[in-house]
Amino acid sequence: MEIKKKKIGLAFVFSVLSVCTFAQILHKGERAGLIQSTATIYPSAQLNTKGLNIYLGGYCNYHFDNKYSFRGDGQVLMGTQTKPAYIDKNYQILAGFNRYFPVKRFDPYVGIQAGLSMIQSEGRSEMVYNSVFVLRSGLDFHVYRFFYFFIDLQYSHQVDPWHSRPLDQFMGSGGLGFQVPIKNVRQKEDNE
Repeated sequence: MEIKKKKIGLAFVFSVLSVCTFAQILHKGERAGLIQSTATIYPSAQLNTKGLNIYLGGYCNYHFDNKYSFRGDGQVLMGTQTKPAYIDKNYQILAGFNRYFPVKRFDPYVGIQAGLSMIQSEGRSEMVYNSVFVLRSGLDFHVYRFFYFFIDLQYSHQVDPWHSRPLDQFMGSGGLGFQVPIKNVRQKEDNE
């Protein structure tokens, strides 16, 4: 029994050391050339009408610089927790930029996005195309060269096509993301 505990302990120590070793490229602030992607669930609270919605979404993020990235998002309304629901269907496509403030393996960020929404309210048959404006902030924690944990919060603003009030939502999410460094900055610097 003690041999199993020692083996488990050694395996744990080895995995922690390997995670620290593989995250060194990110630890030193070298993010240029990193592609990140994930899919997650976004709980959402409507701010000007009563409504709690659940979105399924994902994004792809390309770091073209150590502190800047281009990000594209897609989100689909899966259901609502509030009855009767105000929104029946909602599809959003967003694109924009993030600014990072890296500290070792932590990447706090702020971002801005614009996009297009296809929305249908409960009891209406027509889909309306609408512009969307998003402010976001969050935090990435690089655990391993190919994985990171994230927390993402966003404020989404669009005009309500059926009323004079805005159709604003506050959305949040978190989880595990995948990343691939597509160019090695260290090799590029050595070659110059």
